[in-house]
Amino acid sequence: MSEVQALIGSWRLLSFRILYDDGGVEFPLGADAEGLIVYTHAGFMTGALMQRGRPKFSAMRSSVAERGIGSADEIVAAFNGYFSYFCRFETDPVQRKVMHRVIGCHLPDWEGRTLERFWQFEEVDGRRQLTLRSAPLSINDRRACNELKFLREPDIFPIEVQP
Repeated sequence: MSEVQALIGSWRLLSFRILYDDGGVEFPLGADAEGLIVYTHAGFMTGALMQRGRPKFSAMRSSVAERGIGSADEIVAAFNGYFSYFCRFETDPVQRKVMHRVIGCHLPDWEGRTLERFWQFEEVDGRRQLTLRSAPLSINDRRACNELKFLREPDIFPIEVQP
């Protein structure tokens, strides 16, 4: 199986951190963040990351169509503690790079952007791990990259990969 084919499937988040060139490390959603990404044979990717322990709203919505639920502080905590987007993806196997062409995101200004991620696989305790790193970026005038580590989740219904 090629490394590009190995991307296909479900991946559970192990860690999400920002690595600064000056040696600093930050966990923007906490050291115990949760998340899942899924790459499909059809060329789509979707991902969601969240901070554990986000405060619950004082009133519960019965539907996403229901508006006016949550105080300003509750809404800000919910928004800042969650990240999600879906996209088309293309790969460059020579550079081990995947390009996410964002279709929809909880951050509206990311829609239409292309995000470059560089992949690396390794086997740890008999399980496949995936590391995705962003291209270098600037965060509050500091040079950094995002690093996300994932653990391959088994397929419930194994799908044969066509060559």
